[in-house]
Amino acid sequence: MPELRTARLVLRPVTAADRSWLRDLWDSPAVRRYLFDDVAVTADQVAELVEASVTTMAASARGLWALRRATPGPETRAGEPVGEPVGVCGLMDRAAGDGVELVCSLTPARWGQGLAQEASRAVLAHAFATLGLAEVHAEVDEANGASLALVRRLGATRTDTRQGDHGPLHVYRLRPAGQDTS
Repeated sequence: MPELRTARLVLRPVTAADRSWLRDLWDSPAVRRYLFDDVAVTADQVAELVEASVTTMAASARGLWALRRATPGPETRAGEPVGEPVGVCGLMDRAAGDGVELVCSLTPARWGQGLAQEASRAVLAHAFATLGLAEVHAEVDEANGASLALVRRLGATRTDTRQGDHGPLHVYRLRPAGQDTS
């Protein structure tokens, strides 16, 4: 199972040992608002998502990676150990079964530090260079301004807008650098 690294992060495939902190992350009201349509996340849901990721990672080197600080940074709180989980990023099968979707969530204390972009770029590099994917999709609620800004910084092209369960949902496509984005 591939481990990915960036300047500040180590990305390791999630395992059953990550379920507790993932539930805390995903059940945080600020995170679940868009990621889970503001519905409380159960331990069973987390277990299912982790198991699906473990299976997919073993079969095709994609799934969810746990994001951990590789080095202390200026935003690291005093006494905070390096290696603590700060979020998750990955490549998941789209619900429609028509491709792969980039997903990313960070603990709210880590928002605005560029970590989502850093992790997403590492995952996309893996998708394009290692897995040979021609494109990756992202779906973002219109009201989620931070994630909209992230996909734009990643160079995504909006391909569709449809009505989601809680408002407009924008669909984006990401391709390897230098490829036509139309």
